[in-house]
Amino acid sequence: MARRDSLLRRSFALRSDDLGRRVVGGAGYQFLGIGLRTLLTLGSTAILARLLSPSDFGYVAMATVVTEFAGLLGAFGFANVLIQRRVINRLQLDTVFWASMAIGTVLGLFVFAASFGAGLLFDDPTVGPLLRVMALNFVIGSATTVPSVVLARLMRFKANFWINMLTVVIRTVAAVACAFAGLGMWSLVIGALVGTVANTALYFACAPYLPRWRYHGAFIARTWRTSAGYFGNTALYYVNMNLDLLLIGRQLGAAPLGYYQNARSLTEEIRGRIAMPIQQVLFPAFSALQADPERFRQLVLRAGRLLAAVVVPIGFGVSANAQELVLVLYGEQWRAMIPVMAMFGLSAALRAGTAIASPLFNANDRVGLAFRYNAAGTVLTIAGVLAAMPFGIEVVAASVALTSLYVLLPARTAFGLIGLGSRHLLQVLGPPVAAAALMWLATSALRATWTAPPALALALHVGAGAVVYLVALHLLARQFLQDFRQAFALLRSRA
Repeated sequence: MARRDSLLRRSFALRSDDLGRRVVGGAGYQFLGIGLRTLLTLGSTAILARLLSPSDFGYVAMATVVTEFAGLLGAFGFANVLIQRRVINRLQLDTVFWASMAIGTVLGLFVFAASFGAGLLFDDPTVGPLLRVMALNFVIGSATTVPSVVLARLMRFKANFWINMLTVVIRTVAAVACAFAGLGMWSLVIGALVGTVANTALYFACAPYLPRWRYHGAFIARTWRTSAGYFGNTALYYVNMNLDLLLIGRQLGAAPLGYYQNARSLTEEIRGRIAMPIQQVLFPAFSALQADPERFRQLVLRAGRLLAAVVVPIGFGVSANAQELVLVLYGEQWRAMIPVMAMFGLSAALRAGTAIASPLFNANDRVGLAFRYNAAGTVLTIAGVLAAMPFGIEVVAASVALTSLYVLLPARTAFGLIGLGSRHLLQVLGPPVAAAALMWLATSALRATWTAPPALALALHVGAGAVVYLVALHLLARQFLQDFRQAFALLRSRA
């Protein structure tokens, strides 16, 4: 009881002392988790791709279109509202908990009801039973809102690291075990459900919280405008992530959708496993510096350079090594995925490299402005997908890569909110993109002059590409090396 109350009280006010060290420490845990989760994801993907068929993945992708739509309906950003505020209280935490639980329950019932009509949407009755089980994820997962807010405000990134790692391990083991047992597509559904249960239990273990039976409706009403902005941004993200899946699934069937979805999922790992976790570190840090503009700007530039230096070469590397990655991880039956993955790798590099814009908009309470930019980007993406759809999934992927250039515009605006300009954005993105492009060309040249089995070729390409990238980045901008030295020094001082 004492530990629980003490932890909650300490989360009521954001702290800005020793912020640089806490951000670097949080980023260190995030990158460690990223590396371990990536290894687990790649390993489980290689196993599941051989135990399951492309259609198994395709059916789950169809069901995901419905579950993500349900998730959209519940995306009111209550957690972000609490993280952004400099001071909160216990009544607000209790209010958000019950609001989140109510929304999660309603969404679970919505997905369960929608499962009976999902067969008509995709012209395939297989999806319905999957959705009836997946509905449980909403009810169970909604309970984690307040514990996650408490850990975020306290910047307890070590706790988040262990929660995420154990969740991935438990989910992966459950999915692979079910696949070995011959459960087919149900392996993916059961694995996700087991992971949700484990995640919820771990959050309450790390941030003990017992909600009180009280609710403050006026607080929800006062935050409605900001919450509506978060809802709108999530709605646009849903459209961007699911429109192409809906069209391909309905027009081309489950197997082509399986190729497309797996290519995009692997490249989206760059943003989901690296950029988004770093956003979780930066959001409370940026919020704590609202009253100190100069420290705010310096943290943004340093964090932006470090993020771009890490994620941009990974995206370019996935694109350059798409052939070897597909053959090593998935096998010959997935060869049609190679050009799609190559395009998505480039798109992921740019989107992840500009991911710092999101916590900037949120920390400055400009969620509405972010929504307007995201709306324009969604229209652009939809137009590109519709124009490319008659020509197949390869052209759709190329269209997505081309329209991803738009993310530079909201990134520039986000920088402008704190007094930074185009010159600063170019300093953040320019050197990593140029160095990664040289790496891409070097990898292509190496493939053309030297032939080896896919696994050996992949190892050689990654090693040579890393050397080319690091040398080029150092020659183009030595500030990046200084940033990494400072980050490592802060990490050592925490040890």
